[in-house]
Amino acid sequence: MIEQGLIDTQFLGRNGFVWWIGQIVAQKNWEQNIGARPTDKLEEQKGFSFRYKVRIMGYHTADSKQLNDEQLPWATVMLPVTAGVSGGGVSTPNLRQGNFVYGFFMDGEDAQQPVIMGVMGYNQYTGILKEPPEVGFVPFSGYTVDDTKPRYSLPLEENDISEVVEADEVKGKEIVNKNSSETSDSQVTKTNGAEKEQDKGEKKPISIATNSKCKKIDAGPIQTKVKNMLKDINEVKKTKTDWLTKVSTKVDNVEKEIDKILDNATRDITGDVKKIVDNIEEGVLKKTNDALRESYKKIPFPSLVPGVTEEASKANDELACAFRNIMKNLFGMVGKFLKQILDRFISTPLCAIENFIGSLLGKITGMIDSAVGAALGPIKSLLSGLGAATSALDDVVGFAEDALSFLICDEDPNCSDLKDWNPTDGPTISATLDVGGMLGKAKNAYSLIKDGLSGISNIGSAISNIAQNADFSDVFTDTCNVGPIFCGPPKIEFFGGGGSGGSANAIISAAGTLLGVDIINAGEGYTTPPMVRFEDSCGNGTAATGTVVIQDGQIEKVIMDETGAGYISIPDGSQGGDGYTWAGNDETTVKHPDGTYDTPHQPGKVITVCPGDEVTEPGGKIIVIAGEDCEQITTKFPVDPGDPVSPLQLTTPTSTSTPTPTPTRRGTFPSLSTGDYPVILELDDINIMEPGLSYNPSTDKVVIEPSRGAEVSIKCDPLGSITGVDVVKGGIGFVEDPKIYIQSDTGYNAILMPVFKVNRVGEDVDAESVSPGGIIQVIDCVGKI
Repeated sequence: MIEQGLIDTQFLGRNGFVWWIGQIVAQKNWEQNIGARPTDKLEEQKGFSFRYKVRIMGYHTADSKQLNDEQLPWATVMLPVTAGVSGGGVSTPNLRQGNFVYGFFMDGEDAQQPVIMGVMGYNQYTGILKEPPEVGFVPFSGYTVDDTKPRYSLPLEENDISEVVEADEVKGKEIVNKNSSETSDSQVTKTNGAEKEQDKGEKKPISIATNSKCKKIDAGPIQTKVKNMLKDINEVKKTKTDWLTKVSTKVDNVEKEIDKILDNATRDITGDVKKIVDNIEEGVLKKTNDALRESYKKIPFPSLVPGVTEEASKANDELACAFRNIMKNLFGMVGKFLKQILDRFISTPLCAIENFIGSLLGKITGMIDSAVGAALGPIKSLLSGLGAATSALDDVVGFAEDALSFLICDEDPNCSDLKDWNPTDGPTISATLDVGGMLGKAKNAYSLIKDGLSGISNIGSAISNIAQNADFSDVFTDTCNVGPIFCGPPKIEFFGGGGSGGSANAIISAAGTLLGVDIINAGEGYTTPPMVRFEDSCGNGTAATGTVVIQDGQIEKVIMDETGAGYISIPDGSQGGDGYTWAGNDETTVKHPDGTYDTPHQPGKVITVCPGDEVTEPGGKIIVIAGEDCEQITTKFPVDPGDPVSPLQLTTPTSTSTPTPTPTRRGTFPSLSTGDYPVILELDDINIMEPGLSYNPSTDKVVIEPSRGAEVSIKCDPLGSITGVDVVKGGIGFVEDPKIYIQSDTGYNAILMPVFKVNRVGEDVDAESVSPGGIIQVIDCVGKI
């Protein structure tokens, strides 16, 4: 009796498994499945996680010309029970191109749904081809042209080559594993030079720089700590309104978290302020005691000196007590300032910190001068009664008003220009302190405090009362811009090198990389190449680095070492400052007449605004609320799918509008003073980031994708390291980072970066001769905030 029908309906494995052995093909055929970076939406991910194209023996031809790699079926991976598939379980396969794998077909003999169960390893004597061959089932390297091969896997001796069995189709193809293997065996059993160098490096002593008194007033650390505090607090506030921020930031109680951040910042900043006050105290006490010593000389009879000395000791005790009262209340004074700026400051320019320090020092010096006058009063009366001159003591009173004069003197001209550093964006330069503005702010606050303490007998109690009730509203009365700015391309800053005046604009690709730099002003006086910083005020872009080249004391060009990622080429309507984005390009912001800001409002929310409020729509249009009564407005979701933002809809007609600040196009030719201008990039040179080794200039070919017509050739030393690259043809019209690598059967690890010549359309090249597809619009940020 026939029990089997024409169609097999048994479960998988009931009639046995259909096994297979195959080889994972070149990575370029399946790498789109593995996302290069996280995406905001799942549909933006190109593939379906870890799947591989596998050429299977007996089912697929060995010749890729008959059945190309793209036509092969996708193979999924069988994970171990320790991996899991949901509920937080995660596992990452470590399969590479060229690996021989085995498994079974989910669909049996149909052979269209292969499942990978395991991988077969090579041994250290297996000969491996460097490039994927056209014929299948031949061992080839798991490293692609984008990978750097570990030096422990590179050959130690030039002629140390293993044997390999050559198929007819690959005969004559040179193997590349020269006693180096792509297995884990050789990595743990083979002595190599890299480990020896690492061991020597770990034992090398490192010199730690000592702290120098370059600045007695240093606003930089205070500015940085205020910036970090505001960034953290605004992120915590946003957990109330923004879902993405809420799910990525664990905050159980918003108000408690804000208090914690504020308290920590207050302690840190108080420590910086205390250093300034310590210097003031040192200067005042020194001046006071020097004056007392001069007064002793004027006493007519030596027998009277002990009485004056006793009064001088009392005066010093009173001054020390006054400073203790000031120090005791510093934490509260700093805390009051920080609380006052929480809803006012979105960005923190140096001028804002100068205003704070000036106001604080003015209040402190006013209290000190009052304390000095009260402490020295009895001594002056005693000396006058003895017929001694008191002119030296008269000079001390009022001295604290000029405290900044001795706080800013004796600066070391060799001090570093660096202010702070982080591993993502690198160094930040020290801005120039506006001593005049700070001194003016201090004198204004000084006069108010001094007048308020005039005639008060108990100075110590009065000082404590003033410190506890300190008000810093005077800090917010000038034109220092502490509000948000519209996010756009990064600004370029040059610092160091002995010169000044250099300025430039960044050239950003559509992919958000920083392709190059257009020099606007070459500056002058540079004796060594300055450092360059790409300052992204909203923190969108990161990791771009460059090297400056100078000629005759001027900046000639900037060679990009890393082009980074995430930069935006034109303002997109978002707002921020201090390296973070405060409001997204679909959010509505509100500024009140007292200078405070609401937390940015999400689309689709009903909010209440009042006369005098400035409402900034998504996209940048500002609406000033007029009339006499408060009103409700609704922030709408975008209506037109092609429009990233939509205007704010008012429910009452009592508003006036101001033009949008969003920049507009300026036409074809450069307009360097306003707006943007077009440039076209030409390959000018190649920057050798890593020279690699074992290359052959007579056979190896440099590949540029896309080439835009560019052709280059390499020069090598006897060991095959690249010593130079000649640009045979420059190519023109680059609008993205080209992929540059070397096709070589023997060479490894060279990294080449393009250096572009910037041609301005209308100046360096004619508009008619340029293809529109090769033009990049550059936003002119020089001289703009």
